Amino acid sequence: MERVLIKGLTAVVTQDEKRRVLRDADILIEGSKIAAVGRDLPGGADMVIDGRGKVAIPGLVNAHTHIPMTLFRGVADDLDLMTWLQEKIWPMEAHLTAEEVAAGAALGIYEALRTGTTTFADMYFFEDAIAEEAIRLNIRAVLAESYIGFGSPVVRDGWKAFEYAKEFVKRWKGRHELITPSLGPHAPYSVEPDLLGASAEAARELEVPLQIHLAEDRSEVDKVTRDYGKTPVRHVESLGLFEGNRVIAAHVVHPQDGEIQILKERRVLIAHNPISNMKCGAGFAPVPDYLKEGVLVGLGTDGAGSNNCLDMFETMKVAALIHKGYTGDPKVVSAQEVLDMATVLPARALGLNVGSIEPGKLADIVLVATESPWWRPLHSIVSHIVYAARSTDVTHVFVGGKLSIEDGRLVTADPGEIVKRAEEAALRLMEKGGVESFLSGS
Repeated sequence: MERVLIKGLTAVVTQDEKRRVLRDADILIEGSKIAAVGRDLPGGADMVIDGRGKVAIPGLVNAHTHIPMTLFRGVADDLDLMTWLQEKIWPMEAHLTAEEVAAGAALGIYEALRTGTTTFADMYFFEDAIAEEAIRLNIRAVLAESYIGFGSPVVRDGWKAFEYAKEFVKRWKGRHELITPSLGPHAPYSVEPDLLGASAEAARELEVPLQIHLAEDRSEVDKVTRDYGKTPVRHVESLGLFEGNRVIAAHVVHPQDGEIQILKERRVLIAHNPISNMKCGAGFAPVPDYLKEGVLVGLGTDGAGSNNCLDMFETMKVAALIHKGYTGDPKVVSAQEVLDMATVLPARALGLNVGSIEPGKLADIVLVATESPWWRPLHSIVSHIVYAARSTDVTHVFVGGKLSIEDGRLVTADPGEIVKRAEEAALRLMEKGGVESFLSGS
Protein backbone atom coordinates (compact mmCIF):
# COMPACT_ATOMS: atom_id res chain seq x y z
CA MET A 1 0.00 0.00 0.00
CA GLU A 2 1.54 3.31 -1.11
CA ARG A 3 1.87 6.03 1.52
CA VAL A 4 1.85 9.70 0.51
CA LEU A 5 2.67 12.46 2.99
CA ILE A 6 1.71 16.05 2.21
CA LYS A 7 3.93 17.97 4.60
CA GLY A 8 3.75 21.47 6.07
CA LEU A 9 0.53 22.80 4.50
CA THR A 10 -0.39 26.39 5.28
CA ALA A 11 -3.85 25.08 6.10
CA VAL A 12 -6.20 22.15 5.63
CA VAL A 13 -9.84 23.07 5.00
CA THR A 14 -11.30 19.86 6.41
CA GLN A 15 -15.03 20.40 5.69
CA ASP A 16 -15.66 18.04 8.60
CA GLU A 17 -18.75 18.36 10.78
CA LYS A 18 -17.20 21.30 12.66
CA ARG A 19 -15.83 22.85 9.43
CA ARG A 20 -12.39 23.07 11.01
CA VAL A 21 -9.53 24.80 9.23
CA LEU A 22 -6.23 23.41 10.53
CA ARG A 23 -3.08 25.54 10.40
CA ASP A 24 0.39 24.18 9.63
CA ALA A 25 -0.91 20.66 9.08
CA ASP A 26 0.06 17.47 7.28
CA ILE A 27 -2.05 14.86 5.48
CA LEU A 28 -1.11 11.19 5.33
CA ILE A 29 -2.65 9.09 2.57
CA GLU A 30 -2.47 5.31 2.67
CA GLY A 31 -3.66 3.62 -0.50
CA SER A 32 -6.91 5.27 -1.60
CA LYS A 33 -7.85 6.77 1.78
CA ILE A 34 -6.83 9.50 4.18
CA ALA A 35 -5.04 7.92 7.14
CA ALA A 36 -4.32 10.98 9.29
CA VAL A 37 -4.57 14.77 9.37
CA GLY A 38 -2.57 16.82 11.85
CA ARG A 39 0.76 18.37 12.76
CA ASP A 40 4.12 16.65 12.56
CA LEU A 41 2.86 13.36 11.17
CA PRO A 42 5.55 10.67 11.01
CA GLY A 43 7.50 10.15 7.79
CA GLY A 44 8.29 6.88 6.09
CA ALA A 45 6.10 7.65 3.11
CA ASP A 46 6.73 6.50 -0.45
CA MET A 47 6.11 10.05 -1.68
CA VAL A 48 6.48 13.33 0.21
CA ILE A 49 4.94 16.50 -1.20
CA ASP A 50 5.99 19.91 0.06
CA GLY A 51 2.81 21.64 1.20
CA ARG A 52 4.40 24.95 2.20
CA GLY A 53 2.50 27.88 0.77
CA LYS A 54 -0.44 25.65 -0.16
CA VAL A 55 -3.94 25.09 1.16
CA ALA A 56 -5.59 21.66 0.94
CA ILE A 57 -9.30 21.49 0.19
CA PRO A 58 -11.56 18.52 -0.53
CA GLY A 59 -11.84 17.74 -4.23
CA LEU A 60 -14.69 19.73 -5.76
CA VAL A 61 -17.88 17.94 -6.79
CA ASN A 62 -19.51 19.12 -10.02
CA ALA A 63 -23.11 18.04 -9.44
CA HIS A 64 -24.28 18.52 -13.02
CA THR A 65 -22.52 18.59 -16.35
CA HIS A 66 -22.40 17.07 -19.82
CA ILE A 67 -18.68 16.46 -19.97
CA PRO A 68 -18.25 15.76 -23.74
CA MET A 69 -19.98 19.02 -24.68
CA THR A 70 -16.58 20.67 -24.70
CA LEU A 71 -16.93 19.87 -28.42
CA PHE A 72 -19.76 22.45 -28.60
CA ARG A 73 -17.94 25.20 -26.72
CA GLY A 74 -18.77 28.49 -28.43
CA VAL A 75 -20.83 27.14 -31.33
CA ALA A 76 -24.32 27.97 -30.02
CA ASP A 77 -24.13 31.06 -27.82
CA ASP A 78 -26.51 33.87 -26.89
CA LEU A 79 -29.70 31.84 -27.40
CA ASP A 80 -32.66 31.03 -25.18
CA LEU A 81 -32.78 27.47 -23.82
CA MET A 82 -35.33 25.94 -26.19
CA THR A 83 -33.80 27.51 -29.32
CA TRP A 84 -30.36 26.44 -28.12
CA LEU A 85 -31.56 22.86 -27.66
CA GLN A 86 -33.95 22.35 -30.55
CA GLU A 87 -32.23 24.30 -33.31
CA LYS A 88 -28.56 23.90 -32.43
CA ILE A 89 -27.59 21.25 -29.89
CA TRP A 90 -29.96 18.37 -30.67
CA PRO A 91 -29.33 18.54 -34.46
CA MET A 92 -25.56 18.42 -33.85
CA GLU A 93 -25.84 15.67 -31.24
CA ALA A 94 -27.74 13.54 -33.74
CA HIS A 95 -24.41 12.95 -35.50
CA LEU A 96 -22.45 11.93 -32.40
CA THR A 97 -20.44 8.73 -32.27
CA ALA A 98 -18.73 7.03 -29.34
CA GLU A 99 -15.36 8.16 -30.72
CA GLU A 100 -16.35 11.82 -30.66
CA VAL A 101 -17.90 11.51 -27.20
CA ALA A 102 -14.68 9.97 -25.89
CA ALA A 103 -12.62 12.81 -27.36
CA GLY A 104 -14.89 15.48 -25.89
CA ALA A 105 -15.02 13.70 -22.55
CA ALA A 106 -11.23 13.51 -22.33
CA LEU A 107 -10.97 17.26 -22.91
CA GLY A 108 -13.71 17.93 -20.35
CA ILE A 109 -12.11 15.68 -17.75
CA TYR A 110 -8.73 17.31 -18.34
CA GLU A 111 -10.31 20.73 -17.78
CA ALA A 112 -12.20 19.51 -14.70
CA LEU A 113 -9.11 18.02 -13.07
CA ARG A 114 -6.96 21.02 -13.92
CA THR A 115 -9.47 23.28 -12.18
CA GLY A 116 -9.85 21.19 -9.01
CA THR A 117 -12.82 18.93 -9.70
CA THR A 118 -12.43 15.33 -8.54
CA THR A 119 -16.04 14.13 -8.98
CA PHE A 120 -18.54 14.99 -11.68
CA ALA A 121 -22.15 13.93 -12.27
CA ASP A 122 -22.81 13.54 -15.98
CA MET A 123 -25.87 13.04 -18.19
CA TYR A 124 -25.01 12.26 -21.79
CA PHE A 125 -24.77 9.56 -24.43
CA PHE A 126 -22.24 6.77 -25.09
CA GLU A 127 -21.45 6.81 -21.38
CA ASP A 128 -19.33 3.67 -21.68
CA ALA A 129 -16.80 5.81 -23.53
CA ILE A 130 -16.97 8.46 -20.82
CA ALA A 131 -16.46 5.86 -18.10
CA GLU A 132 -13.35 4.56 -19.85
CA GLU A 133 -11.92 8.09 -20.15
CA ALA A 134 -12.70 8.81 -16.49
CA ILE A 135 -10.77 5.71 -15.43
CA ARG A 136 -7.88 6.47 -17.79
CA LEU A 137 -7.49 10.04 -16.54
CA ASN A 138 -8.34 9.19 -12.90
CA ILE A 139 -11.46 11.11 -11.90
CA ARG A 140 -14.57 10.02 -10.00
CA ALA A 141 -17.80 10.05 -12.02
CA VAL A 142 -21.54 9.55 -11.51
CA LEU A 143 -22.63 8.70 -15.05
CA ALA A 144 -26.13 8.59 -16.49
CA GLU A 145 -26.84 7.27 -19.97
CA SER A 146 -29.43 9.86 -20.96
CA TYR A 147 -32.49 9.45 -23.16
CA ILE A 148 -35.23 11.63 -24.61
CA GLY A 149 -38.70 10.63 -25.81
CA PHE A 150 -37.45 10.29 -29.37
CA GLY A 151 -34.42 8.28 -28.23
CA SER A 152 -30.77 9.26 -28.29
CA PRO A 153 -27.83 9.26 -30.70
CA VAL A 154 -27.17 5.72 -29.47
CA VAL A 155 -30.68 4.28 -29.97
CA ARG A 156 -33.33 6.10 -32.02
CA ASP A 157 -36.29 5.16 -29.85
CA GLY A 158 -37.10 6.37 -26.37
CA TRP A 159 -38.03 3.03 -24.83
CA LYS A 160 -35.13 1.22 -26.49
CA ALA A 161 -32.79 3.98 -25.31
CA PHE A 162 -34.14 3.41 -21.80
CA GLU A 163 -33.37 -0.30 -22.08
CA TYR A 164 -29.88 0.56 -23.29
CA ALA A 165 -29.46 2.88 -20.28
CA LYS A 166 -30.42 0.07 -17.90
CA GLU A 167 -27.86 -2.20 -19.53
CA PHE A 168 -25.24 0.50 -19.04
CA VAL A 169 -26.05 0.53 -15.32
CA LYS A 170 -25.76 -3.25 -15.11
CA ARG A 171 -22.43 -3.23 -16.94
CA TRP A 172 -20.88 -0.69 -14.59
CA LYS A 173 -22.46 -1.20 -11.19
CA GLY A 174 -19.66 -2.36 -8.88
CA ARG A 175 -17.23 -2.69 -11.79
CA HIS A 176 -14.81 0.11 -10.88
CA GLU A 177 -14.37 2.22 -7.75
CA LEU A 178 -14.35 5.48 -9.73
CA ILE A 179 -17.64 4.89 -11.56
CA THR A 180 -21.17 5.15 -10.16
CA PRO A 181 -23.73 4.42 -12.89
CA SER A 182 -27.14 6.07 -12.85
CA LEU A 183 -30.21 6.64 -15.00
CA GLY A 184 -30.82 9.90 -16.88
CA PRO A 185 -34.27 10.69 -18.29
CA HIS A 186 -33.69 14.10 -19.86
CA ALA A 187 -36.59 16.20 -18.54
CA PRO A 188 -40.35 16.09 -17.92
CA TYR A 189 -41.01 18.07 -21.11
CA SER A 190 -38.96 15.70 -23.29
CA VAL A 191 -39.76 12.30 -21.77
CA GLU A 192 -43.31 10.92 -21.70
CA PRO A 193 -44.95 10.16 -18.33
CA ASP A 194 -44.95 6.37 -18.75
CA LEU A 195 -41.22 6.42 -19.51
CA LEU A 196 -40.53 8.67 -16.52
CA GLY A 197 -42.48 6.31 -14.27
CA ALA A 198 -40.59 3.33 -15.63
CA SER A 199 -37.32 5.19 -15.04
CA ALA A 200 -38.22 5.81 -11.41
CA GLU A 201 -39.05 2.14 -10.89
CA ALA A 202 -35.84 1.01 -12.59
CA ALA A 203 -33.68 3.31 -10.44
CA ARG A 204 -35.24 1.78 -7.32
CA GLU A 205 -34.79 -1.78 -8.57
CA LEU A 206 -31.20 -1.22 -9.68
CA GLU A 207 -30.42 0.87 -6.57
CA VAL A 208 -28.70 3.66 -8.49
CA PRO A 209 -29.13 7.45 -8.58
CA LEU A 210 -31.41 9.16 -11.07
CA GLN A 211 -30.51 12.42 -12.81
CA ILE A 212 -32.99 14.74 -14.52
CA HIS A 213 -33.33 18.36 -15.66
CA LEU A 214 -36.21 19.91 -13.75
CA ALA A 215 -38.05 23.27 -13.75
CA GLU A 216 -35.14 24.85 -15.59
CA ASP A 217 -37.00 27.40 -17.69
CA ARG A 218 -40.35 29.19 -17.53
CA SER A 219 -41.31 27.70 -20.88
CA GLU A 220 -40.80 24.23 -19.38
CA VAL A 221 -43.11 25.05 -16.48
CA ASP A 222 -45.76 26.31 -18.92
CA LYS A 223 -45.44 23.33 -21.27
CA VAL A 224 -45.53 20.61 -18.60
CA THR A 225 -48.43 22.31 -16.82
CA ARG A 226 -50.33 22.64 -20.08
CA ASP A 227 -49.66 19.07 -21.22
CA TYR A 228 -50.09 17.20 -17.92
CA GLY A 229 -52.03 19.50 -15.61
CA LYS A 230 -49.20 19.67 -13.09
CA THR A 231 -46.06 21.75 -12.68
CA PRO A 232 -42.77 19.92 -13.36
CA VAL A 233 -41.89 19.14 -9.73
CA ARG A 234 -45.39 17.90 -8.89
CA HIS A 235 -45.59 16.02 -12.19
CA VAL A 236 -42.45 13.95 -11.59
CA GLU A 237 -43.39 13.44 -7.95
CA SER A 238 -46.76 12.03 -9.03
CA LEU A 239 -44.88 9.57 -11.26
CA GLY A 240 -42.85 8.28 -8.31
CA LEU A 241 -39.51 9.77 -9.31
CA PHE A 242 -38.64 10.86 -5.77
CA GLU A 243 -39.95 7.75 -4.06
CA GLY A 244 -37.01 5.83 -2.59
CA ASN A 245 -34.52 7.27 -5.08
CA ARG A 246 -31.39 9.41 -4.84
CA VAL A 247 -32.36 12.13 -7.32
CA ILE A 248 -30.13 14.83 -8.76
CA ALA A 249 -32.48 17.50 -10.10
CA ALA A 250 -30.53 19.87 -12.29
CA HIS A 251 -31.42 23.58 -12.19
CA VAL A 252 -34.85 23.80 -10.44
CA VAL A 253 -34.88 27.52 -11.17
CA HIS A 254 -38.66 27.79 -11.04
CA PRO A 255 -40.25 25.82 -8.17
CA GLN A 256 -43.88 26.69 -7.60
CA ASP A 257 -45.87 27.13 -4.38
CA GLY A 258 -45.24 24.35 -1.87
CA GLU A 259 -42.61 22.61 -3.98
CA ILE A 260 -39.60 23.61 -1.90
CA GLN A 261 -41.07 21.57 0.94
CA ILE A 262 -41.54 18.60 -1.41
CA LEU A 263 -37.90 18.81 -2.50
CA LYS A 264 -36.79 18.97 1.14
CA GLU A 265 -38.91 16.05 2.31
CA ARG A 266 -37.85 13.89 -0.64
CA ARG A 267 -34.14 14.65 -0.04
CA VAL A 268 -33.66 15.73 -3.65
CA LEU A 269 -30.22 17.12 -4.47
CA ILE A 270 -30.67 20.30 -6.49
CA ALA A 271 -27.73 20.90 -8.80
CA HIS A 272 -27.51 24.68 -9.00
CA ASN A 273 -25.96 25.89 -12.28
CA PRO A 274 -25.80 29.68 -11.90
CA ILE A 275 -23.65 30.50 -14.92
CA SER A 276 -25.55 28.33 -17.39
CA ASN A 277 -28.88 29.59 -16.04
CA MET A 278 -27.87 33.21 -16.55
CA LYS A 279 -26.36 32.58 -19.97
CA CYS A 280 -29.54 30.89 -21.23
CA GLY A 281 -31.76 33.52 -19.61
CA ALA A 282 -33.43 30.88 -17.45
CA GLY A 283 -33.42 33.06 -14.35
CA PHE A 284 -32.19 32.83 -10.76
CA ALA A 285 -32.91 29.74 -8.69
CA PRO A 286 -34.20 30.58 -5.18
CA VAL A 287 -31.08 29.18 -3.53
CA PRO A 288 -31.37 31.36 -0.40
CA ASP A 289 -34.82 29.85 0.17
CA TYR A 290 -33.52 26.35 -0.48
CA LEU A 291 -30.74 26.77 2.08
CA LYS A 292 -33.03 28.39 4.62
CA GLU A 293 -35.48 25.48 4.38
CA GLY A 294 -32.77 22.80 4.48
CA VAL A 295 -33.02 21.61 0.88
CA LEU A 296 -29.89 19.81 -0.36
CA VAL A 297 -28.04 21.97 -2.89
CA GLY A 298 -24.95 21.19 -4.92
CA LEU A 299 -23.15 23.22 -7.57
CA GLY A 300 -22.78 22.40 -11.24
CA THR A 301 -21.21 23.95 -14.28
CA ASP A 302 -23.58 22.37 -16.80
CA GLY A 303 -21.92 21.55 -20.10
CA ALA A 304 -19.34 23.68 -21.88
CA GLY A 305 -21.94 24.32 -24.57
CA SER A 306 -23.89 26.53 -22.17
CA ASN A 307 -21.33 27.86 -19.69
CA ASN A 308 -18.69 27.75 -21.47
CA CYS A 309 -16.24 26.46 -18.86
CA LEU A 310 -16.10 23.56 -16.42
CA ASP A 311 -14.43 25.71 -13.75
CA MET A 312 -15.90 25.11 -10.29
CA PHE A 313 -13.92 27.97 -8.72
CA GLU A 314 -15.65 30.35 -11.10
CA THR A 315 -18.97 28.68 -10.33
CA MET A 316 -18.46 29.04 -6.57
CA LYS A 317 -17.79 32.77 -6.83
CA VAL A 318 -20.75 33.41 -9.12
CA ALA A 319 -23.06 31.34 -6.91
CA ALA A 320 -22.06 33.40 -3.89
CA LEU A 321 -22.47 36.76 -5.62
CA ILE A 322 -25.57 36.56 -7.80
CA HIS A 323 -27.96 35.81 -4.97
CA LYS A 324 -26.68 38.77 -2.96
CA GLY A 325 -27.24 41.02 -5.94
CA TYR A 326 -30.60 39.55 -6.90
CA THR A 327 -32.06 39.64 -3.38
CA GLY A 328 -30.33 42.84 -2.28
CA ASP A 329 -29.11 41.02 0.82
CA PRO A 330 -25.31 40.61 1.16
CA LYS A 331 -25.76 38.09 3.98
CA VAL A 332 -27.35 35.35 1.88
CA VAL A 333 -25.37 32.40 0.43
CA SER A 334 -22.18 32.78 2.45
CA ALA A 335 -18.74 31.61 1.37
CA GLN A 336 -18.97 28.65 3.74
CA GLU A 337 -22.37 27.65 2.35
CA VAL A 338 -21.01 27.80 -1.18
CA LEU A 339 -18.00 25.64 -0.29
CA ASP A 340 -20.41 23.16 1.32
CA MET A 341 -22.42 23.11 -1.93
CA ALA A 342 -19.25 22.29 -3.86
CA THR A 343 -18.00 19.53 -1.56
CA VAL A 344 -19.62 17.83 1.38
CA LEU A 345 -23.33 18.32 0.57
CA PRO A 346 -23.42 16.70 -2.89
CA ALA A 347 -21.02 13.97 -1.73
CA ARG A 348 -23.32 13.11 1.15
CA ALA A 349 -26.45 13.23 -1.00
CA LEU A 350 -24.90 10.84 -3.51
CA GLY A 351 -23.62 8.47 -0.86
CA LEU A 352 -19.98 9.00 -1.84
CA ASN A 353 -17.22 8.74 0.77
CA VAL A 354 -15.66 12.04 -0.29
CA GLY A 355 -16.24 15.76 0.29
CA SER A 356 -14.13 16.27 3.39
CA ILE A 357 -10.53 15.76 4.53
CA GLU A 358 -10.63 13.43 7.52
CA PRO A 359 -9.38 9.93 8.32
CA GLY A 360 -11.31 7.18 6.58
CA LYS A 361 -12.47 9.32 3.68
CA LEU A 362 -11.29 8.63 0.16
CA ALA A 363 -8.27 10.78 -0.63
CA ASP A 364 -9.82 13.17 -3.14
CA ILE A 365 -7.74 16.24 -2.30
CA VAL A 366 -6.83 19.47 -4.09
CA LEU A 367 -3.82 21.61 -3.24
CA VAL A 368 -4.08 25.33 -3.98
CA ALA A 369 -1.09 27.69 -4.08
CA THR A 370 -1.38 30.88 -2.03
CA GLU A 371 1.65 32.84 -3.24
CA SER A 372 -0.27 34.98 -5.75
CA PRO A 373 -1.08 38.58 -4.78
CA TRP A 374 -4.83 37.95 -4.78
CA TRP A 375 -4.31 35.55 -1.84
CA ARG A 376 -2.71 38.20 0.39
CA PRO A 377 -3.17 39.16 3.15
CA LEU A 378 -4.60 35.81 4.20
CA HIS A 379 -7.31 36.78 6.67
CA SER A 380 -9.95 34.14 5.90
CA ILE A 381 -9.07 31.00 3.99
CA VAL A 382 -12.64 29.94 3.19
CA SER A 383 -13.45 33.46 2.01
CA HIS A 384 -10.36 33.48 -0.19
CA ILE A 385 -11.23 30.12 -1.75
CA VAL A 386 -14.65 31.36 -2.83
CA TYR A 387 -14.06 35.05 -3.56
CA ALA A 388 -10.37 35.41 -4.45
CA ALA A 389 -8.86 32.12 -5.59
CA ARG A 390 -8.56 31.21 -9.24
CA SER A 391 -8.62 27.73 -10.63
CA THR A 392 -5.15 28.29 -12.04
CA ASP A 393 -3.94 28.31 -8.42
CA VAL A 394 -4.53 24.54 -8.31
CA THR A 395 -1.21 22.70 -8.21
CA HIS A 396 -1.99 19.10 -7.22
CA VAL A 397 -5.09 16.94 -7.53
CA PHE A 398 -5.44 13.54 -5.90
CA VAL A 399 -8.30 11.18 -6.72
CA GLY A 400 -8.44 8.06 -4.60
CA GLY A 401 -4.92 8.75 -3.37
CA LYS A 402 -3.46 8.88 -6.88
CA LEU A 403 -2.11 12.03 -8.51
CA SER A 404 -3.97 13.27 -11.58
CA ILE A 405 -2.47 16.78 -11.55
CA GLU A 406 1.07 17.47 -10.36
CA ASP A 407 2.56 20.97 -10.37
CA GLY A 408 -0.36 22.12 -12.51
CA ARG A 409 0.11 19.48 -15.20
CA LEU A 410 -1.98 16.44 -16.08
CA VAL A 411 0.09 13.34 -15.39
CA THR A 412 -2.33 10.57 -16.37
CA ALA A 413 -2.27 11.31 -20.13
CA ASP A 414 -0.70 13.58 -22.73
CA PRO A 415 -2.53 16.95 -22.64
CA GLY A 416 -1.46 17.79 -26.19
CA GLU A 417 -2.91 14.55 -27.51
CA ILE A 418 -6.19 15.21 -25.69
CA VAL A 419 -6.57 18.70 -27.19
CA LYS A 420 -5.64 17.58 -30.72
CA ARG A 421 -8.06 14.66 -30.59
CA ALA A 422 -10.90 16.88 -29.34
CA GLU A 423 -10.34 19.53 -32.00
CA GLU A 424 -10.39 16.91 -34.74
CA ALA A 425 -13.57 15.38 -33.34
CA ALA A 426 -15.25 18.78 -33.01
CA LEU A 427 -14.40 19.68 -36.60
CA ARG A 428 -15.86 16.41 -37.89
CA LEU A 429 -19.01 16.97 -35.87
CA MET A 430 -19.45 20.56 -37.02
CA GLU A 431 -19.02 19.53 -40.64
CA LYS A 432 -21.61 16.75 -40.30
CA GLY A 433 -24.01 19.17 -38.62
CA GLY A 434 -23.44 21.97 -41.12
CA VAL A 435 -22.15 24.35 -38.43
CA GLU A 436 -19.39 26.88 -39.07
CA SER A 437 -16.17 26.51 -37.09
CA PHE A 438 -13.05 28.64 -36.91
CA LEU A 439 -11.11 25.38 -37.14
CA SER A 440 -12.36 24.86 -40.70
CA GLY A 441 -10.87 28.14 -41.93
CA SER A 442 -7.69 28.31 -43.97
